[in-house]
Amino acid sequence: MNKRLLFHAERIGLLMVDPHCFEVVRQRRGKGFSLCTGDGEKIADKALRARVKALAIPPAWQDVRICLNENGHIQAVGRDEKGRLQYRYHDRWVDVRNAVKTERLLRFGHALPRLRGRVAKDLRRRDPSFILTAATATRLIDLEAMRPGHEKYAEDGGRGVASLRKSNLRIVKKTAVLQFVGKSNKAHRVEVKDKAFLTSLSRVRKVRGKRLFQFPGETKKRRRLTAGLLNDYLHEAAGAPISAKDFRTFRGSAEALRFLIEDAEPEASSQAKKKRSVAAAMKAVSEVLRNTPAVARSSYVHPAIITAYEEGTLDPSLFKGRTREGLTREETGLMRFLETHAVDIKEAGGAPSSDVLAGQ
Repeated sequence: MNKRLLFHAERIGLLMVDPHCFEVVRQRRGKGFSLCTGDGEKIADKALRARVKALAIPPAWQDVRICLNENGHIQAVGRDEKGRLQYRYHDRWVDVRNAVKTERLLRFGHALPRLRGRVAKDLRRRDPSFILTAATATRLIDLEAMRPGHEKYAEDGGRGVASLRKSNLRIVKKTAVLQFVGKSNKAHRVEVKDKAFLTSLSRVRKVRGKRLFQFPGETKKRRRLTAGLLNDYLHEAAGAPISAKDFRTFRGSAEALRFLIEDAEPEASSQAKKKRSVAAAMKAVSEVLRNTPAVARSSYVHPAIITAYEEGTLDPSLFKGRTREGLTREETGLMRFLETHAVDIKEAGGAPSSDVLAGQ
């Protein structure tokens, strides 16, 4: 269990529970359902029945079990029509997840200038080593917010940075053109003109083999760069526990913040107008990240940004003032927003982890 999840759960009064230990089960009774103990004894507790009704558990779910404690972080578990395990969480669980996301993005933002400095240094290496290969891949992710490229998706034909093949690359007029099929069988075309990236790429691609990002191992036998090895490099180079996915979450959140402050429908006072602006922002983010607006919103944009916009509390001055060293204007604005949000968490009785406060 993530220590920060546990910390913030305890902070707001949630109990981390194991659904395997749930003792209340839902059983079909005529056209409806009854709540029973594990040995089949019917439960008549009105408060429990009201809480379960409020969870709106789909009737089609099978093997439904209920948490007896109203403060459990998981309130119910069951299997859907396809047999997949599904959960109903406590309403406050989203607050826990958002607090942890705030800390993770702050940690990444603090580490990013150091990481970019290290990558710039490593890109100047002349030998096609692991460090040069990982730095080149990192530069590509930083520039284009591409997926890291886990092998499980490559097995199904979906490519990310680490799993790109040389056949996915063409060099056209000092531009690297990458054409590949990504996650969910979606075709992508990415053009990169960055000089430092192109120079290091010319060295990396000399290593024999089908994969674009490979390097000589200790026995001179070539090895593939994997998402795991890439994350190892990021962790060491940044001096912080960050991952390749953090680039996409940071970029997506920064783009959403920029759009809602600068490009959203002016004077969007009505809820309908605000809804349209949020939808337009998620579309803009999805174009940057090459996914769908729904995925962009659920996985890559900090929910507090949308909430602040909808409540009319998004500060337009976030992008004003000095741009922080090693960060872009949009990234600087995001860091200011996150720092304010972290202060709100602290005042509510929590505290960001020490490495976030120290910027490490």
